[in-house]
Amino acid sequence: MSQGTNSWVRLAAPVCFTILAACTSPKPMPIDAYHVDFATDSYSIQPAGQQAIDSVAQRVAGKTEAKVTIVGRTDAAGTPAYNMQLSQKRAAAVHDALVATGKITPEQIQTSWTGEQQQTAAAGATPPPGDKVVDIYVH
Repeated sequence: MSQGTNSWVRLAAPVCFTILAACTSPKPMPIDAYHVDFATDSYSIQPAGQQAIDSVAQRVAGKTEAKVTIVGRTDAAGTPAYNMQLSQKRAAAVHDALVATGKITPEQIQTSWTGEQQQTAAAGATPPPGDKVVDIYVH
C-alpha cells in the first residue's frame, strides 16, 4: 500500500467507525406528557385519570428502555405540610395504578411530589383549576 493510501485509511477509519456507531446506537424516546386530575382534597383516581394512565401504559408496554417520571402536585389550599402529604399520596396512587396495568415495572418509574411549591403543568398541557394534578412524563 502506498503511503498516501495508508494515510487516508488512518484518517477515514475512525470517522467511519464513529458514523457507524452513531447509526446503530439506540435512539432516545421523545418525551410525552400526560396528567391525571384530582378532586379537591382527594387522591382517588377518576375515570379520566385512569384513561391517561392506560395511555401511558400502552405507550411504554414492551419498551424496557422507557422511563416514566411522576410528579404529584397540589393547589395552595391547606397547609404546606398537608399539601406535601396529599401530593405524595396522589403520586403514589398514580404509581400504583401504572404498575397495576402490568405493562410498566416499578423500576421504570421515578416518583416525586412537590406539594404546592412547584406548580407547572405537563409540557403542552393546560393545568386544571387549582393545579390538583399528577404530571406523567414518558421518556
